[in-house]
Amino acid sequence: MVAPALSTRRARKKERTRQEIFGAAMELFAARGFEAVTIEAICSAADVARGTFFLHFPSKAALLWEWNRQVADEFRAGLAEPRGSAVDELRDLVEHISRKLEAQADVMAGLLREFFATPPAPAAAREADRDLSALVEELVRRGQKRGELRRSVDARLAVAMLLSTAAAILAGNVWKPGEISPAKVRAQFYEVVFNGLTGGRK
Repeated sequence: MVAPALSTRRARKKERTRQEIFGAAMELFAARGFEAVTIEAICSAADVARGTFFLHFPSKAALLWEWNRQVADEFRAGLAEPRGSAVDELRDLVEHISRKLEAQADVMAGLLREFFATPPAPAAAREADRDLSALVEELVRRGQKRGELRRSVDARLAVAMLLSTAAAILAGNVWKPGEISPAKVRAQFYEVVFNGLTGGRK
C-alpha cells in the first residue's frame, strides 16, 4: 500500500508545482507583458529551478497547454443536469473560451503569437492538449449518440475541424486585429461549423 500512496503524493506535488509555475507566469505576464518576462523570472517567482520548469513545460509558450487544461476543467465542472444539446454546449464552450481570452487579452495575444510561431512537436502537442480536445470530443460524441450531430462524420475529424479553425482565427490568419468584432467572429464560426459552406443546400 506504500507505493501507491507515494505515487499519489508525488502526483499531487507535481500538479501543485505545475499550477504554481503557471500562476506565477500569468501574474508576471499581466504585470510586465508577455515578451518582457523570461523563464528565469518565472522560476524565481515560482521558487523552482530552471530544470523544474522544463520538466513541466518545454517552452514559455507551452504554458498555453495549462491554460487550455484549466479552461476545459472549469467548463466541464460547470456542466449541469439536465444537459443541453451538444450544439448548445459547444457554443457555450466557445463563449467560455472567448470570455477567458478577452479577460486576459494582452497576455493571451503574446502567448498565442509565440505558441503559433514556435509550435511544439505534433505528438507533444496532442498529449499536452488532450484535455480540451477530449472535452470537445466528448461533446461531439454525445451529440452524435443523441442524433443531434451527424454520425457519418468521425468525431476526431470534427474535433480537428473545430480546434484548427479556432486556432487559425486566434493566430490572426483569418482576420487582422480590430478588423471584425469578436461577436461577428463567433457568429461566422458557428455558421461554418454547424451549417457548413452550403447552408444545407445541395
